[in-house]
Amino acid sequence: MLDLESAFPRKKSQKQVAEFLLRKGIRVSEDRRFFFGDIEVSSAAIARSLDLDRRVVTEAAGTIVKTPKLSKVFAKLGTILLLRDVASEMGFGAIEIMVEDAASRGIIAGVTRIIADAGISIRQITADDPMFKNAEMTVVTEKPVPGELIEKIMKLPEVKKVIVLS
Repeated sequence: MLDLESAFPRKKSQKQVAEFLLRKGIRVSEDRRFFFGDIEVSSAAIARSLDLDRRVVTEAAGTIVKTPKLSKVFAKLGTILLLRDVASEMGFGAIEIMVEDAASRGIIAGVTRIIADAGISIRQITADDPMFKNAEMTVVTEKPVPGELIEKIMKLPEVKKVIVLS
């Protein structure tokens, strides 16, 4: 597992940068540059997004590159298409599921079973790694999820909240 706490001891802002890079899939090259896919992203742009000084972002890149395990991970990050934000324009449904403990087993299986049993196809599922605070899971379906299914999902053991996004 990737332990950002030990990689950035007493460097809360640098840890914040590392978490941001992970969540966004922003790659860090050996020469400490940032890439979103093949597009270079400036440290100043990342700093503005996080409301931090650009030097903190640059220092975080330095720590990442100097730490072998982090360097291996951050050098391979990539991006994917997320349908959640365009679901309604495409006629899809989208729900976000908040859970008590994202590391619990069977959350995705329980949600997908409920949706599949109703005859609704799932177009995409994304879930944050449990190491992140407030890890989220988003399910995009071929059509909006009916209210009765939302109620069934809410009854699953670890689910604390379901937000309909489209």
